[in-house]
Amino acid sequence: MNKLTLSEFKFFCTRFMLTFTLLVSVSLVIFYYDSISEVETKKSNVKVQQAALLEGKKEYIEWVMGSVVKETVLLSDILAQQQIYRVHEPDNNQTKARLLDKFNHALKIVSQRKMIYDQIRYLDTNGNEIIRINYKQDLATIVPTTELQNKSDRYYFSEIIALTSKQIYISPLDLNIEYDGIEIPFKPVIRLASPIFDSAGKKRGIVVVNYRASYLMDGLELFNLNSGTNYMLLNKDGYFLFNDLYPELEFSFMFKDKPTHTIYSQFPELAGQIQSINSGQIETDQGLMTIESVGALGCINPYCFQQFHVTDNDSTAWKLVSYTAFDKRLDFTDSLALHHSLMRLGVLLSLVLSFFMARYQLRLHLDIQRINYLANNDDLTNLVNRRAFQSQAEETLKAAQESKRHVCLIYIDLDNFKAINDNYGHAAGDKALQHVAMIMNKVFGSEALLARLGGDEFAVLLNSDKQMSNPQQLSESLLKRLRYPISVTPEHDFRISASVGACICSCQQTNLESLMHKADLAMYQAKRAGKNRCVFIE
Repeated sequence: MNKLTLSEFKFFCTRFMLTFTLLVSVSLVIFYYDSISEVETKKSNVKVQQAALLEGKKEYIEWVMGSVVKETVLLSDILAQQQIYRVHEPDNNQTKARLLDKFNHALKIVSQRKMIYDQIRYLDTNGNEIIRINYKQDLATIVPTTELQNKSDRYYFSEIIALTSKQIYISPLDLNIEYDGIEIPFKPVIRLASPIFDSAGKKRGIVVVNYRASYLMDGLELFNLNSGTNYMLLNKDGYFLFNDLYPELEFSFMFKDKPTHTIYSQFPELAGQIQSINSGQIETDQGLMTIESVGALGCINPYCFQQFHVTDNDSTAWKLVSYTAFDKRLDFTDSLALHHSLMRLGVLLSLVLSFFMARYQLRLHLDIQRINYLANNDDLTNLVNRRAFQSQAEETLKAAQESKRHVCLIYIDLDNFKAINDNYGHAAGDKALQHVAMIMNKVFGSEALLARLGGDEFAVLLNSDKQMSNPQQLSESLLKRLRYPISVTPEHDFRISASVGACICSCQQTNLESLMHKADLAMYQAKRAGKNRCVFIE
């Protein structure tokens, strides 16, 4: 763009800011609502996805636990039928050793084939381990008699020994304890037990199976789809039995010297909802939490079958929880990053488009101004033309009539102007006309309406109080200034003279046509009186 005037620069800046504001607002609104719509769609997909995933995890857990419960009962029935309690009856050591060897090897085969039981034990009613099979490093081994322990002091023994026929005990999921200490490396276990009765209905012992819960946890991880979602398994008190992203928080209730961690301490603002919801979802601005109860719910326990019943529902009252942090999921963050990039691109495009649109509007504005100027002004002298003069004069007369002021119309006709064109050429004539226009501007100022009516005829309409104080003096000053010689060609100077006719009147007594006629008559009187003079009439 060429160098702009202050008014043109203001016009450009105004149009630029208006256009830019409009384009940016529209683009940001479009991208914002598109982003919101896409995020809501993704949230809806996550809700459906997580609900389905937790339902699948729930079915997996209940299927695994149900299978282990049934296998424990089956093992108890077989051992009762084979009268395993006879191993602590005979006085003959050889018979006792033969029976122990028989049952030890039978249970060893079970452990080796199943590969999921950390321990299989048979205890007498005093809590003494009679038979114990350990499974470590993919190998089942028979524990020697000298290494067997008494478990009567363990919390689960008192509950197990109180079982009646057709009752099953399932312990809470916790870490295995050996010799009064937590086994290292940590070994999550669930203890299942069933009593053994003889043919007379007398309780003779109990079968205890330590299910290695790490297999259950490994299975839960198979259902995980992507990062950004944390999958958790909670016990009835909200402690973490499984925490996919933060395993260091698992089983904190087992360690007295460490702070306890529950889901309620992790999400204190959601604690009440987590406790009350058995199956459902909680959405916050930060993420989505999905909750699904697993195992016992109230008085209903899915691990009961046929006539067999689980004695304690609390130990298997778990909750599966998934928490999807929106700012950790790639599909959310990538989408937001894309929309932010599109927003920045929209701002940049708005800047470019606004610049060119403002530039086009400025050019159009200048063209319209130029057209209006050419339609209302004389291109040579920059004074208004006859048509514009008549239009503006009508408005001036109307305003003067309302304010009851006088006006003065002055006609100016150059003397012997034709001689300039004939002797020095039209360029010299144009220069003379421009000189007259310049003198008129200097004498009458910007408050007067100045016009070139055509050829060598000019008009001036005065209406301000200052101008109307002595219009004749202004006219004389004009003639005096015009008489100064001007250079029409490099070699020739010329003195311009003019005949001036003027009419002063009250606007309430005349109209423009009458005023122009009277000023024209006064101008011709000046011509007839010898030219180069002023004639005023009222």
